[in-house]
Amino acid sequence: REMEGLEASGSSYICTLCDSSRAEASQNMVLHSITRCHEENLERYEIWRTNPFSESADELRDRVKGVSAKPFLETQPTLDALHCDIGNATEFYKIFQDEIGEVYEKVNPSREQRRSWRAALDKQLRNKMKLKPVMRMNGNYARKLMTMEAVEVVCELVPSEERQEALRELMRLYLQMKPVWRATCPAKECPDQLCRYSFNSQRFADLLSSTFKYRYNGKITNYLHKTLAHVPEIIERDGSIGAWASEGNESGNKLFRRFRKMNARQ
Repeated sequence: REMEGLEASGSSYICTLCDSSRAEASQNMVLHSITRCHEENLERYEIWRTNPFSESADELRDRVKGVSAKPFLETQPTLDALHCDIGNATEFYKIFQDEIGEVYEKVNPSREQRRSWRAALDKQLRNKMKLKPVMRMNGNYARKLMTMEAVEVVCELVPSEERQEALRELMRLYLQMKPVWRATCPAKECPDQLCRYSFNSQRFADLLSSTFKYRYNGKITNYLHKTLAHVPEIIERDGSIGAWASEGNESGNKLFRRFRKMNARQ
């Protein structure tokens, strides 16, 4: 949280593809265009580094729209399919807890209450789906959690039938959208879902801003924003998102950890 800009979860700018702020993205969830590019990010970083107009930190941050780190690994701003899965599954996991505790009709529930809802959710997922709780969301857990089967299991703990139906609808829409950013070539593999993507994302956004308003009033997560607003445009530009997913990079982590143990100076 000490860091500024897009690297930190506390930043008011949430997107590496457009200049939207968190509040703007939560009010208008779908209609955003990709406006950032690599060259502009480099220029903005230089302005951040040199502060040519001798501005205050807040003025400077507003001028560079949150770019306070050098984008040295980027050639074109895009979206990562694996972390899209992980980020959205983390969000659904929190929605499930909120629905078990009926947060939509409560004001500021205590930490103990929240802990008990999480424990109930973990226990239910472990018993019914053999899903062990994880410290931090990972790809395998995300894939199992984002299924209709998981929603049915969670709905057993949600008191209101109306809220159960809303959760089912939310997951149905999500599962219609997911193949589009997961497929290696969406135009061939899931053309129908690709055509319906904007329609589905609009319905998904409408659900969030009405039924789940208690969670998305003035805020939204980075990956939900990217999922709803930018997927069709990236696919039009690059042809795919899933083809460049980062599972391949992640698979090296186990090796890197081992090498670090064996070869690093202590």
